Amino acid sequence: MKPSGVSEHLRSEADRFPTNPGVYLFRDESGRVLYVGKARSLRARVKNYFREVGDGRATVEFLIARARSIDYVVTGTEQEALILENNLIKKHRPRYNVVFKDDKSYVHLRLDAKHPFPRLTVVRRPRRDGATYFGPFASAGSVRQTLRTLGRIFPMRTCTDADFASRTRPCLYYYIQRCPGPCVGRIEVSEYAETVKRVTMFLKGRSQDLLKTLRDKMELQAAERRYEEAARIRDQLFALQSVVERQRISSPQRAERDVFATHHHNEQLVIQLLTVRDGQVSGAETFYFDSAVQATTEHLASFLNQYYQSGAPIPEEVLVSEEIPDSAALAALLSERAKRSVSIAVPQRGERVTLVELAKKNASVAFAEGRGNDRNREILDDLQELLSLENYPRRIECFDISNIQGTRAVASGVTFIDGEPAKSSYRKFRIRTVQGADDYAMMREVLERRVSRGMKEGDLPDLLIVDGGRGQLNVAIDVISRLGADAVEVVGMAKVREESGRKIRGQERIYLPERPEPLLLDGQSQALYLLERVRDEAHRFANTYHRQLRTRAMGESKLDGVPGIGTVLKRRLLQEFGSLERLRRADVDMIAAVPGMSRRRAQALKDALG
Repeated sequence: MKPSGVSEHLRSEADRFPTNPGVYLFRDESGRVLYVGKARSLRARVKNYFREVGDGRATVEFLIARARSIDYVVTGTEQEALILENNLIKKHRPRYNVVFKDDKSYVHLRLDAKHPFPRLTVVRRPRRDGATYFGPFASAGSVRQTLRTLGRIFPMRTCTDADFASRTRPCLYYYIQRCPGPCVGRIEVSEYAETVKRVTMFLKGRSQDLLKTLRDKMELQAAERRYEEAARIRDQLFALQSVVERQRISSPQRAERDVFATHHHNEQLVIQLLTVRDGQVSGAETFYFDSAVQATTEHLASFLNQYYQSGAPIPEEVLVSEEIPDSAALAALLSERAKRSVSIAVPQRGERVTLVELAKKNASVAFAEGRGNDRNREILDDLQELLSLENYPRRIECFDISNIQGTRAVASGVTFIDGEPAKSSYRKFRIRTVQGADDYAMMREVLERRVSRGMKEGDLPDLLIVDGGRGQLNVAIDVISRLGADAVEVVGMAKVREESGRKIRGQERIYLPERPEPLLLDGQSQALYLLERVRDEAHRFANTYHRQLRTRAMGESKLDGVPGIGTVLKRRLLQEFGSLERLRRADVDMIAAVPGMSRRRAQALKDALG
C-alpha cells in the first residue's frame, strides 16, 4: 500500500481542483499515466477517490496505491471532455483504462459511386474519399460471405479498374452469371445503377424496403408482359427472402440499434455488442479487458466513447445493460457526429429488454469461455512473470526479415492473441528503402511503418518480438522510443547455436531491454514454447512470402510475352512442373497435357524457353 502521506498529498491536490468539466490523469512515480477519467466537476469527481468509505470500487485501491500525482485539463463542455478523454487514452494507453483496440481487424465494404460501373471492395480502414462504406464486419470471412450472397442475387463486377479498362471479352464470372459484363457493354449504365441501388439498400439493413421494391418491380414487368424480366426479379426476390428469414430475430421494431452488455469479475471485463439493423441481429462482437479496476458503468461509458469515436457507425439508439455516467453528454456528442438524434437508454420492458438480456447472456458465456483456454492464460501469466513485463501480453506481434543477400527483401508480422494465431492480423511488408543485405535497416523500416500506423489507429501490441539478438532489439527500442509508443514492450529472440563447441537444443536467447546478458529459458518451459511458436510462425510466413515473390518474378521474366500464355496458365504450368527448369526440360506433349494448353501453345512455349 502507498504511504498515507502520499495519499494525504493527493487528497489535498484534489481539494484545489476547479469545479469545471474536464479530464483528470493519475500518474505514477515515473510520470506514466495510470488512468484517464472525465468529469462534469473535476473537484467533486476526484475527491470521491479519497472518501473514507472509498469510491465504491474495491479494486480502486490498486490505482490509488500506485498514484503519485494527479493532473487535470479543464474543458468548456462535457462533450469536449469526452473527446479529450478519448484522445488521451489513445495516446497514453493507461494501465487501468479499458483501451479499445481493433483486435479483430474490422473490415468494411467500399463502394465508389464515382465510377459508372462501381464494384464492392474489402478495405480495412474507411477514408474520407467520397466513397460509401458499409460495416464494420466482425471478420474478413463474414464480409466475403456477404459478397458471395450478394453476387448470387445481384451480380456486380468484381474486377479491378485496370482489368475493367483493358478487357475485350467477358470473363468467367459473366458466363456463370456472377457479373453482368459491363466491361464489354452487356449492360446499360442505368440498369447497373439499379443493381447498385438494391445492393446499397441491402447493406444498409433496409431489407423490407428492398423486398417491397422488388415486388412492385416484378408486378410492373408482368403487367407490361415482360415475363422474362419479371421471372428474373422473382428469382432475386425469393433468394433475398431466404437470406432475410435466416437472419431475422424477434424484433418487430425497425430502428437501428447497438446493444451493449457487460460481465465484470475482479479486474476482468467482457463487453458484448449486438448490432441490430431493420429488426435483424446483423452482427455480434466481444471485447475483453484486463486491469478493469473501475466501476463497470464507468468502464462501459469510456468504452462507448472510444468505440464510436474510432469511426464505428452510429445508430439511432444505443441500448446498455446499466446506467452509465454522463450518458446525456455522450448522447449529445453522438447526435452531433451523426447529424441526427441519438439516444442512450437502459430498457425497462418490451423487446428491447430481450435484446439486452441476449447480450448479457453472450457476455457471460464469453467470460466463461475466456480468451482461449485456461492453460493459455497460465502460460501468458508465466510469460509476463519470466520477462518482467508490466502489461499482460494478450496481443503479441513478431517481425522477421527474409532475403537472399538483400534481394527481394520482405518482412512478416504475425499476431497472436491470447496465445493463439490471429491470422486475419498477419501482415506482409516489402522493403522499400534499403539496398543490399542490411537486416538492421530493414527491421527499422518495417517497425517504423508498423508502429506509426499503430499510433495513428490506436492499435498496438502489448509485446513486440523481433527475430534477432541485441542489434535488432536496439533498433526496435529506438523506433518505439522515437515514435512515442512507450506502452509497447519489446524483446529480441535468437537461437542458441552452439556453446563450447557443441550444439544446444531446446534453449533460446531472450534479449531484454534492461538486462545486459540474454535470458536462457529452459526447453521445458511452456512460456518458451509459446515464444518459439510465435517466432517460428513469423519465420515461416516471411519465407513463404519471399518464395512467392521469387516464383512470381521467375514466371514473369520467362513466361511473359509467350503467345497464348496468360496469368492462369503461367500459374498452372509452374504448379504442374514445380520450377522453370523442369518446364524447360519437358517435351511438347507433356506441356500440352496441362489443362488449358494446346499443342500450338506448347510448341510456342518450348521455342521461347529455348
